[in-house]
Amino acid sequence: MVVAPGPSFTVLVNETLRSGRRAGLATILGSSTGLLMWAVASTVGLAALMQSSELVFTGFKLAGAAYLCYLAVTTVYNRRNYGRQPSEVPEGRDAATLRQSYRSGLVTSAANPKMATVYLALIPQFLPTDGGSPAEVATLTAVQIMISAAWYAVVVALVGLARRLLVRPAVRVGLAWASGGILLLLGLRTAVMAGPMA
Repeated sequence: MVVAPGPSFTVLVNETLRSGRRAGLATILGSSTGLLMWAVASTVGLAALMQSSELVFTGFKLAGAAYLCYLAVTTVYNRRNYGRQPSEVPEGRDAATLRQSYRSGLVTSAANPKMATVYLALIPQFLPTDGGSPAEVATLTAVQIMISAAWYAVVVALVGLARRLLVRPAVRVGLAWASGGILLLLGLRTAVMAGPMA
């Protein structure tokens, strides 16, 4: 499940290509925070509400789709700076870039309504029939988030190596267009995603 590409995977690759490994690691931290939010939401009933309410599901779905489309537009708009090496980035921009990458990971994960299914349908299958204690639920959630973060760390390392190809401006611009196009397609796909009652 973690390896299957989705919005969080695409945003992670985009952030790593755009700003480097540190930005990718910040995106992982943001995505993991989003997963933790879903875990908490499932314990207080929000995830169940999303699965049973078309209105709540649609709200999250459209918020996630809008954010992916926003990332697509900003990626293409800033295409000439896409993938610049750290030495080319103006001083003082690093902290802002890391905050932006963290936010991208967090919003993409938190606004993904499919995460409600993970925490309502998949994780409970690994718990005892009585539902498990809070400690067991917390342990299982932590394991799931660590598996996700570990896989994404491998992706960041691999994409970081490929980023060395971005020294040519034409390659950077072409990759920005491709990345923006994929983010836009994911945003549109999220917008037309079938609801929980479908």
